Amino acid sequence: MQLADHLEIKEGICEFRPSGESTLVEAATLITSAFAYCRQRSIGKLLINATGLVGVPIPTLVERFLMVEDWAQVAEGLVVGAMVVRPEYIHTKKFAVQVAADLGLKINVFPSEDEAFAWLSHSREPGPQRR
Repeated sequence: MQLADHLEIKEGICEFRPSGESTLVEAATLITSAFAYCRQRSIGKLLINATGLVGVPIPTLVERFLMVEDWAQVAEGLVVGAMVVRPEYIHTKKFAVQVAADLGLKINVFPSEDEAFAWLSHSREPGPQRR
């Protein structure tokens, strides 16, 4: 899957809609690449709609941790993310969202694109991390 084929910039938001058969590792790697794409181009907001991916198992807590750890490292605090997945993929306590926040990544997960877009639209543009 070519990253650029699934990206579109609208109103300052990078929209990423991967689709097709995918493993969890492939899906996570694609999303990591989307965060890198946005960071490298100074695009502060990323909307990820992963509902078009097929065959991805529901991640364990460890897998959720490892995914957001990668995303946080690549985003470097410069990209805010909103993710859309089918409801069964959303952990009841949004574990990965909490871990991401601890790692400096502002991200949230939603069952609908409208909710994700609204949240992302009202999120403040990220700035350089202060150390």
